Amino acid sequence: MREVVPLPLSQDPDTVSWSLSPSGEFSVSSAYQALCRVPVLQWLSPLWKAPMPLKIKIFVWQLLRDRLPSGTEVLKRHGPGNGLCPLCHVPETGTHILFSCVAAQALWCFVREALGPEWEAHDLAEFLQVRATQVGRKRRLFWLIFAAMMWTLWTSRNKMVIERVFPCRVADSFFKFLVFLQYWHLLARPRGRGRLQLLLYALVSTARRLSDRPPAS
Repeated sequence: MREVVPLPLSQDPDTVSWSLSPSGEFSVSSAYQALCRVPVLQWLSPLWKAPMPLKIKIFVWQLLRDRLPSGTEVLKRHGPGNGLCPLCHVPETGTHILFSCVAAQALWCFVREALGPEWEAHDLAEFLQVRATQVGRKRRLFWLIFAAMMWTLWTSRNKMVIERVFPCRVADSFFKFLVFLQYWHLLARPRGRGRLQLLLYALVSTARRLSDRPPAS
């Protein structure tokens, strides 16, 4: 065989190396990146350590990968519906549901009024690049609040699109958001629960104040 295909011989033992990883060792993430050709966002990994149910983490992961079955995506697959937002009557994309829709804008305004201007979000990628890369407890609490907001908007959307049940008041989504936070706060680490309780107090106080405000004439 060597006469046909001459190969240099070495006394060193053979080794296996994984070229897709800098360490040369196999990893699921490097294989996933090679198969999907999608870069892994550096700030996405802390999501899996955030104090929230696993199904919510998977939902947020789908959201950040733009994999939610919005109206336009369902329409592409010849599913039911006309692909329009039931409130705004414009094409219903994931960005519209969670940021541009009047329901989303109301919830974002509520959280911003309760927790401060750092919750101003014009661009999702830029917003997460700043807020999701915080260290320690701030980052975990950020993911908890962000996920509760997104889950509130998504479940409210499903009620309208699938069940044709519309909210009676704008404040309904505020209290629904607070209920999710109350359910999940027990999953937070003991050291972070004190700060979370302060955030909840600010949110509840703002929700009560806004719900008692008379409608604009």
